[in-house]
Order: sequence, then C-alpha cells, then structure tokens
Amino acid sequence: PQWCEIHHVTEHSRGGPTHTDNGVLLCWFHHRTLDTGNWQIRVQDGIPYVRGPSWWDHTRQWRPATKSPTRTRDHIALRT
Repeated sequence: PQWCEIHHVTEHSRGGPTHTDNGVLLCWFHHRTLDTGNWQIRVQDGIPYVRGPSWWDHTRQWRPATKSPTRTRDHIALRT
C-alpha cells in the first residue's frame, strides 16, 4: 500500500466521504488514467468494479477488480 494512492470513488468535492468504503488503492499511473482515459470505478457491496473505455471493451461491462476468494464468496452469498 505504500506504493499506492487512494482514489475517492465518489469525489470528495462532489460530496463523497473520506472513508475507506469510498476509496480504492491504485498505483500512480492507473490513478491518473482514471481521470484521463475514460475508465470508471464504483464500489458495490464492498467490492470495487471497473469499467473500461470502449476501445478496451466495446460492451463497457462492469467487472469486479478483485480475485479474492473470500470477497467473491461473500458477494455470491449476498446475492442468494
């Protein structure tokens, strides 16, 4: 984490809280790419999801940004 920057999912200037539930850790390069490259991040049920620009994914699907088996299991349990 010491090599990462915290990205506010909902910007603080737009009323987003400064809280871990509203943040994701990103490296410097990917943090800047979110602002300039049409990438988006949201958090749903505690799991960050990423949606890439149309040149990367023409369907613009939201994809979970974690491979954690614990988080995946918890997410599936919430949906059932």
